[in-house]
Amino acid sequence: MRLMPITWDVEKVINLNSNINRWIELALTKIGLIIQNRAKENAPFLTWTLRKSIITDFNKIKSWTVIVWSPVSYATKREYENRIHPDRKFYLKRWYTENADRIMDIVTRYLSEKLK
Repeated sequence: MRLMPITWDVEKVINLNSNINRWIELALTKIGLIIQNRAKENAPFLTWTLRKSIITDFNKIKSWTVIVWSPVSYATKREYENRIHPDRKFYLKRWYTENADRIMDIVTRYLSEKLK
């Protein structure tokens, strides 16, 4: 039995890898903005300062990391405790936890479209 030689077009493989990285970054950007918007909708809103301050940091997107956060000093406290609006606790974590499957679906769908 003879084995068929396998040849690789290194240039195409490098380009595909570069494109996949870019596509994942685009999908993560989309996910980060979705999480940011949902966190704004779910955050406590006594003065609206917290809601308006929630931002997405894309500085680590190259390492496939997106950070949704707020620079407001009491943001972390409101995430974990809130006597005025107890239903608004975990305004950030709750959406992410409840939608982890949806997030993976976005990445999978986006990559599937791009790899066709």
